[in-house]
Amino acid sequence: MSERTEILTRIWRQVLGRPDLDENSDLLDNDGTSLHMLQIVGEVHRTLGVDVKLREVFTHTSPRSLSDFLEGRPGRESADSHDISA
Repeated sequence: MSERTEILTRIWRQVLGRPDLDENSDLLDNDGTSLHMLQIVGEVHRTLGVDVKLREVFTHTSPRSLSDFLEGRPGRESADSHDISA
């Protein structure tokens, strides 16, 4: 799993309050709402320095899917300063 996918998985877990989620966990299948998506957009920007649109999170609803979509998009390369809890 890539570092970006790991970070996104931690974001999913934090936002949904579900420590059992993995990189393939679908946001909508796990009772994710538009408010959760907005929180994810904010956390992705804060932790990865990547601007992601709400519709992109709605289209790419798992950490792995969003990570693959964001591949090559400018942002912070390292998660050293990120404080997303596991």
